[in-house]
Amino acid sequence: MWKKKDPDHAVGIDDLELEAAGYSQEMPRRFSPWSLGALSFTLTCTWLGTGSSIGIGLAEASAAGALWALPIAGVMTLIVSAGMAELASAYPVAGAQYYWTFMIASDKYKAFGSFVIIGWWLASGSVANFNSSMILEIVTVWYPSFQPQHWQQYLIYVALIWLATALNILGSRWLPHFNQFIFLLSVATLAATTMTLFIVARGHHAPASFIFADTVSQSGWASEGFSFLLAISNSVYGFLGSDCGAHLCEEIANPSRNVPKAILYPLVVGLLTALPFTISLIYSISDVNAVLEMITGLPLIEIYYQGTGSYAAASVLLAAFAFCLFGCLVGVGTTCSRTLWAVSRDDALPFSHLWMRVHSKFHMPANAMLLTASCVSLYGLIFLGSTTAFSAMVSATIMFTQTSCVIPQAILLYRGRDQVLPKRYFDLGRFGNIVNATAVAWTIFLDVLVCFPTSMPVSVENMNYVSVVFVGLASFVVLLWFSTKRGVFIGPHVNIGLMNERRLAALQTDTVDADVDDPKARESRVSVISPVD
Repeated sequence: MWKKKDPDHAVGIDDLELEAAGYSQEMPRRFSPWSLGALSFTLTCTWLGTGSSIGIGLAEASAAGALWALPIAGVMTLIVSAGMAELASAYPVAGAQYYWTFMIASDKYKAFGSFVIIGWWLASGSVANFNSSMILEIVTVWYPSFQPQHWQQYLIYVALIWLATALNILGSRWLPHFNQFIFLLSVATLAATTMTLFIVARGHHAPASFIFADTVSQSGWASEGFSFLLAISNSVYGFLGSDCGAHLCEEIANPSRNVPKAILYPLVVGLLTALPFTISLIYSISDVNAVLEMITGLPLIEIYYQGTGSYAAASVLLAAFAFCLFGCLVGVGTTCSRTLWAVSRDDALPFSHLWMRVHSKFHMPANAMLLTASCVSLYGLIFLGSTTAFSAMVSATIMFTQTSCVIPQAILLYRGRDQVLPKRYFDLGRFGNIVNATAVAWTIFLDVLVCFPTSMPVSVENMNYVSVVFVGLASFVVLLWFSTKRGVFIGPHVNIGLMNERRLAALQTDTVDADVDDPKARESRVSVISPVD
């Protein structure tokens, strides 16, 4: 049984280990395992992602397809995240994917930090987009003659982005408490919504055959099997963001032990809570055509209305949902700023000296947060032109975030896990190769799958442009690298020998009751980092 460590001593050891990894401690360790776990759950919040995208799943594979796609997407994302949690335990640095790749790759192939940053920016935009659409949904319910315009949605989108930015900067000291509040509110809202739908809709609910067995696709694809695969790729959206704990690891004590928990536990809880919520949504549907014909493309309020029979009740439920989703947007902003800040510390981006600054009063990377809000606001301008292009950006979120998580895992497989990966608190052991290989294969498959059109026949309006978006953004990152940082970038100044000493000291402060005098038990906790070529 692990004993509780002295917090000040633990933080001191963590700071020294971070120094050996090439950085000085700049961010206060204000998060506890509970508050960081709450942030991770609030950001991942599978039930929110599932509710936001339920209409797409229903159109692609009907009720049963949308339902059974959820556990498949959850288990596969959990496998990807398990490999990521191991790396976070080995190298608890806020740069996460960028830093892991730097440490385990050969000198010729170091990571481009901008890939993970773009993924998080896209995630921020997609959450704000869903949030703004829900606000307009509530308006259209109470004012049927109102016809929402793209520019109106854009203004709400920008307002939400900058409100989340203000909370991240001005309320930085209270962020852990805010995340705990949003976590408790999300759990309460989820429970209340699920029970309400099951109870109120019991006299006019969908039959079990529709909920668990109907797979008739309305996507136009001839193969129901392929439509089901598309539904799985759509369900992945609800599990994105599990790496947020890794980007905040320098703000929690004993990160090599606590961060893997913050990565994995919210995914498990998210899957266990999203399943009954999804069943309650499908259970409430009495007219599936009305659900799929919602003009906003986000039919959640129609499902709430069919379940409750009251627009007032549906509005209240959706308002609570939207507020929880705004809490998710705040968490995405937190993670975006930390990711940009962490990469900028190594001068990996243009004008890095600006983005790496930590505000002296708020003790957070305010410049990185402002840049994030500005770029995401500009990205939302495509509302004024093409919603199809924005849909492609949402799919690109999946591609960039998931791919950034498996790149270091692919390097582990190529170079040999035992050659480049140190021992760590969270060790996949003999299952490591299987987990890493499965994660890489799944992500490659997923990257290809999200490039297919979601409906047939293909037209200019419904064409999936995600491949164009991905190639365009990736090319921009590569061009930016070669034009500004090639031959200049050095990376963190890692002291391998000192890191070994610090890691040994950190692990040896964790005393045990029964096996503290057992040399084999102590040796199993000792982590020695080998130099990487």
